[in-house]
Amino acid sequence: MKNSTINLRDLLILVADPNSYLRRVINGMLRGFGANKVMEVDSATGLFQALTSQKVDILLCDMRLPPHGGLKLTRTIRRNADNENRTMPILLMSSDTSESTVKNARDAGANIVVAKPMSPSGLYDRLGWIVFNPRPFVDCATYFGPDRRFKIEGYPGGVGRRKGDKAIEVAAEEGPSLNQNDIDSLFSNARAGQD
Repeated sequence: MKNSTINLRDLLILVADPNSYLRRVINGMLRGFGANKVMEVDSATGLFQALTSQKVDILLCDMRLPPHGGLKLTRTIRRNADNENRTMPILLMSSDTSESTVKNARDAGANIVVAKPMSPSGLYDRLGWIVFNPRPFVDCATYFGPDRRFKIEGYPGGVGRRKGDKAIEVAAEEGPSLNQNDIDSLFSNARAGQD
């Protein structure tokens, strides 16, 4: 994403957080990035009122938004086929960024988790990730949301589980392997800034 800028102008961004101070800080960051349409809500009730009255382009939602939390809200938004905001990017904000929290957010249909407290560069990086690395949506009986796979490094047994997955062949090993001294030399040159 180096040297790429995000154009947030004229995108409606909804910030849902129970803490008014944090909402103002996030609003200020977004405006600093060029956003000119930022709405703030403090509860799920306010969030759903905003979603039913207009098209929202990006949602930043606290993981513990009252009364039921961001995970349940994300699932509700994603599973409602009549909701025009069903495919909007959802960034869940949380001070707990453990592997289980991130996995639960991903499985609920969130695009990404943003760590709290957040820095402007951290928020910008996450927004950039969503803009410049969009993932297709998956629609099946148990899940609707962005593809949970960020990258494909190979399927177990060489075959994916989805209808559109193509078989990936792993090439046979070629040439001699590097010995430990050669590997150490490569790393020491990289640390010294040499090629």
